[in-house]
Amino acid sequence: MPRRLAWKRPGKVEVLEYQDRELQEDEVLVKTEYASGKHGTTLALFENVNFEGKRFDPAMRIFLDADDAGGPAGGEPQNLGTTGVGTVIQVGSGVTRWKEGDRVFGRMDTRETNICKADDLWELSDLDPLEALCIEPAYVAFHAVREANVRYGDTVAVIGLGAIGLLAVQMAHQCGAELVIAVDPLEKRRDWAQRHGANYVLDPRQGDPALEIHKLTGGPGVDVAIEVAGRTEALETAIRSTRVGGTVCSAGFYQGEAKGLWLGREWHHNRLTMVVPHGCGWGHPPRDYPRWTEKRAYDAIVSLMRQGKLQADGLIDPVVPLEKGPEVFRLIQENPGQVIKYAIRFESYEPRS
Repeated sequence: MPRRLAWKRPGKVEVLEYQDRELQEDEVLVKTEYASGKHGTTLALFENVNFEGKRFDPAMRIFLDADDAGGPAGGEPQNLGTTGVGTVIQVGSGVTRWKEGDRVFGRMDTRETNICKADDLWELSDLDPLEALCIEPAYVAFHAVREANVRYGDTVAVIGLGAIGLLAVQMAHQCGAELVIAVDPLEKRRDWAQRHGANYVLDPRQGDPALEIHKLTGGPGVDVAIEVAGRTEALETAIRSTRVGGTVCSAGFYQGEAKGLWLGREWHHNRLTMVVPHGCGWGHPPRDYPRWTEKRAYDAIVSLMRQGKLQADGLIDPVVPLEKGPEVFRLIQENPGQVIKYAIRFESYEPRS
């Protein structure tokens, strides 16, 4: 039987067997070559702090008291993947777009085979498979930059340089930002940011990054600060880095009660606007819907990748076989800064004809 990577509470990742269901007429079966998943969000689901004793009512969009700890993903064991690359090995009766042998990529789970909607896949063509795995963090970065209204000539700070933050640095630069400042404690991430559009990179362990951002902008701070570390102290840095009337884009997934936010200081006195971008949470459209839909955004990202404008070289590290997937998550739990975005490599599974 085919195998997949899945997790059970409290944060236990395992390799499990599964059985594929029958294809519907608009679906294809893909033999997976590489797959990847969220990193910070997965750790948050392990902790499940925000859903402890709560459930999210999708109609009222409010958290309500609940007897049991809930969560957005339902029961266990839960999926770990977001994107994958592979080869089509079977097509549904109504599919004309794909045929057996086509190499494709799109939203997939970390499993040896994936059943996908035919319209939710893109031809791999000459794209690097590992870079193609980055369309999901690119989707979040894309909306963070757009919905924070980064404009030509703006000054921008990106706080937190995981895959989303690094791609946001590149996108802000390509939007024509006059100055892009990237903040992260890890040298490897700061180096990537500097190669892909950051004018300055700051190590938050070496002083007060917010004060340094004010100095680098000649005093006032940045027009837009994008926070993607998912930590309240990073959000406080973003708030303190932003000029009067500026925008704070809060894209991080914060866990538990916020501590260390001084909302009576810069937040209040500088009349800041906060935006949580599409791509964070679920069940809502982009702010510029219906002109922009999820499909259009993904299509644009893929097109920009094919043109070489959006680059994700080196963001996938490490790449390990399925059997070592649990070890990667132990590393993420114990030393998350060492993993920007992982990938699982599938080699051995041969589906039955």
